[in-house]
Amino acid sequence: MNLKPIVQGVGAAILILLPRVWTLLSPRRALVYHSFLPMQSIVWGILIDVIFLTLLLGVLFAYLQKNETGLRAVIWAVIAAKLVTALVSDAADLGQRSLPDLSTEWLFYGTILASLALYWLRPLAYQRAVRGTRLLLLLVGCSILWMVPELLYLALRAQPRDAQVPVTRAQLHSVRGIAPGEGGRIVWLLFDELSYDQAFDHRFPGLVMAAFDQLRSQSVSFSDLKPAGTNTEQVLLSFFLGHVVASVRSDLDGNPMVKLAGQNEWQTFNAHGTLFSDAQRLGWTTGLVGWYNPYCRILAGTLDSCFWRMGDGTWNGTSPDNSALQNAMAPIMQRQRRLEHKTDFPQEEKHAADLAAIVPQAEALIRDQRIGFVFIHLPVPHPPGIYDRRPGHRRATGTYIDNLALADRTLGELMETLRATALAPRTTVIVCSDHSWRVNMWEQTPQWSKEEETASLGRFDPRPVLLIHFPGQSVAHDVTGPFDDIGIHDIIERMLRGQAPDFDKSLLVTGARLPGASTP
Repeated sequence: MNLKPIVQGVGAAILILLPRVWTLLSPRRALVYHSFLPMQSIVWGILIDVIFLTLLLGVLFAYLQKNETGLRAVIWAVIAAKLVTALVSDAADLGQRSLPDLSTEWLFYGTILASLALYWLRPLAYQRAVRGTRLLLLLVGCSILWMVPELLYLALRAQPRDAQVPVTRAQLHSVRGIAPGEGGRIVWLLFDELSYDQAFDHRFPGLVMAAFDQLRSQSVSFSDLKPAGTNTEQVLLSFFLGHVVASVRSDLDGNPMVKLAGQNEWQTFNAHGTLFSDAQRLGWTTGLVGWYNPYCRILAGTLDSCFWRMGDGTWNGTSPDNSALQNAMAPIMQRQRRLEHKTDFPQEEKHAADLAAIVPQAEALIRDQRIGFVFIHLPVPHPPGIYDRRPGHRRATGTYIDNLALADRTLGELMETLRATALAPRTTVIVCSDHSWRVNMWEQTPQWSKEEETASLGRFDPRPVLLIHFPGQSVAHDVTGPFDDIGIHDIIERMLRGQAPDFDKSLLVTGARLPGASTP
């Protein structure tokens, strides 16, 4: 039996499915980290796709073994086009970039025309190209010896189950041993990808951000903030630990390993070395509502209440809640929906659904005054655009500027919820972002608009946002000197201990009080 066609089929299947396979098998294991666990159904779905494509392509390559003329030449041209398009798309996906559909189509049909032209004009060169393609597919196909066993291991091994952490009032008091409303509160709101430049310095003409303006007029603001990074998962862990995290990867159970800046060794992320664990040791109750990072998993044991959404943890419609067959069919169904024009914006739909799920949970957490230290990570104004600021409703073709308006609306709703609580006069509000608007990344995507090009001026301003409103503060104070935003950790650490932050002694605003400090 000639196994060459099967091995070539494996090689072609792996190249086509590489973005899905690599997010599971790479050292980062991004798909494991950002998915709800267990995720065996996703792995089984990938295995089904690998096996199906291998058999289908194996039969095709067996047919193509005889010669490269006539109909077979046309088939080889289509195969070459598919492989070239897959390789370019794989490179874009692995580099976290998107390709416009039009450019992908031009590449596909251009490769077909170039292959047929080579067949007619330079037959010898064409034959060498076909043989080279066969050899490439054989070499790639040999990776089945380690890829399939590793996928099988992931599919068969038991994984822990992710869960939220609901806590009843009685449990909360017995665990923390404090009365509701004792001392003050800290409410920390993080708006993903919020740019200081776009929000305050060079706001787009006509864009209204009343909630941010009001908060800034009664807060300490930092106009020259130096970011800890441009990657959400690294920056958030940096804030929690108080050390800049240079890189993050996951083990098979979705637990993070971190490499700190200036160090070469990987170390296990220690939840008990974070702000949340410190807060609990100091007698605070802790609650979190978040996006993208698997907060309830990585901070287990340090949170009294937790809820998170996975963001883009799934790939092309797959989900741990689906069956293996549904996950295997998901990419085909997504493609079919696009062809039928049922939706051209699956990513935008997912983003809008995440925000719709997170905001009610955030409001509920703010209303729950049993929780003293609150952290909320919101998925706006992070692209894609999911809002139309003019009529003020959701839409799938919005821009980053629209998302800024949505972020302002969200802040207004959360602040209104906070002001309705009895502890509002004793609550410190921190509003920040993980990183600024990554213009250099988003301008490469199909969603990039003329409005965004105009707003960005074709440049990247790295400054994120940090606003701190102390209880009783009624005036604005702008820190104009450079400040490393990793300092958020030490600011909050001092607040948890009832101490004044030491970034600027002039910030002791008349009448302002720290959370937890006794009432004058």
